[in-house]
Amino acid sequence: MALQKWTFTVAAEDSTLRLDQLVAQRTGLSRRAAREALKLGGVQVDRKRMRVAGRLLKAGTEVRVAFDPDLPPVPEMAIPVVFEDPWLLAVDKPAGLATQGTWASDRHDLLALLKAQRPDLKLFLHHRLDQGTSGLLLFAKDAAANPGLATAFASRDMEKLYLARLSEPLGACTVEAPIGRLRGADPGRFGCVGDLLEPKSARTDFRPATGEETAGLVPGHYVVARLHTGRTHQIRVHLAHLGHPILGDTLYGGAPSDRLWLHAWRLGLKHPVTGDDLRLEAPPARFRA
Repeated sequence: MALQKWTFTVAAEDSTLRLDQLVAQRTGLSRRAAREALKLGGVQVDRKRMRVAGRLLKAGTEVRVAFDPDLPPVPEMAIPVVFEDPWLLAVDKPAGLATQGTWASDRHDLLALLKAQRPDLKLFLHHRLDQGTSGLLLFAKDAAANPGLATAFASRDMEKLYLARLSEPLGACTVEAPIGRLRGADPGRFGCVGDLLEPKSARTDFRPATGEETAGLVPGHYVVARLHTGRTHQIRVHLAHLGHPILGDTLYGGAPSDRLWLHAWRLGLKHPVTGDDLRLEAPPARFRA
C-alpha cells in the first residue's frame, strides 16, 4: 500500500476528541495506526509535527496526516563521518535514506540518525541528496559557517562531482537546459521540456570516468558529472534529457536495477571560516564488485 495523505480542518464538534481519536475518525485509520502516525511524526498541526495523542484542538485548526504502512522499522546505523572540524561536518549518506524528514516520518532520515548519533550537535542543512543517492553531505555545525557555506553552494566555483553508471557510453558534453517540475506528473518529477512549473537555469558537465577512477567497481559505463547549479534531480533530469538515463532510475526512464547508480563523490570549496582549500571525497563503496 502506498503513502496515504489527508488534510482537514477541525470542526466545532471535534474539539472534544483526543488527537489520536480525531485522526482515526477523519482518515479511517485504526486508532493503533493513528498513534503510529503520531509517533513517527506523520501528523502536523498548523504545519508543525505533533506527537501528543491526547492533545485537544480548537475548531478551525488545520491538520495534515501522512501514513505509510510499508515503512520499515526505524533504522539503527552509524553514519560514516568523512570530515569534521569545529565548524563543519561531512558524512557519507547511505543510499535509501532520506536526507531529512518525509511526510510520514522524521525518524527514518539521515538528520534523525545523526541527531541520535551526535545529540550534542546542532546541524545546519545547506544541500540535499535524493533518497536513492549515496555520498557526501556537508553540514555547518556552527552558525559562524552558515553565511560562507550558503555562498559556496550558491557559487558556480564550488566543485561538486558525482559518479553515475549508465546503460550505454556517453561522451564528454555539457547540458545547459532549464529544469522545472512537470505540471500534473504522477509520480512527481522534473524535466527540461514540456509544461514546466517555475523552470530555473541549470548546467551540468559530463565526461566518461577514467579507468583509474572506476578501478574495483562493478564493470559498466560510468560518467563523472559536475554540477554548476543545484536544481532538484539535476543530474538525473539532464541525463534523461540526453537520452542516457541513470541505470536504476526508472522514474526517468532508466533500465531497472537493484539500486540507483548515483553517488555524490567529491566536493571542493573554500572553507567558509578559515578560507583554506577543502577537498572532500566519499569513495563509492556500494559500487564495488
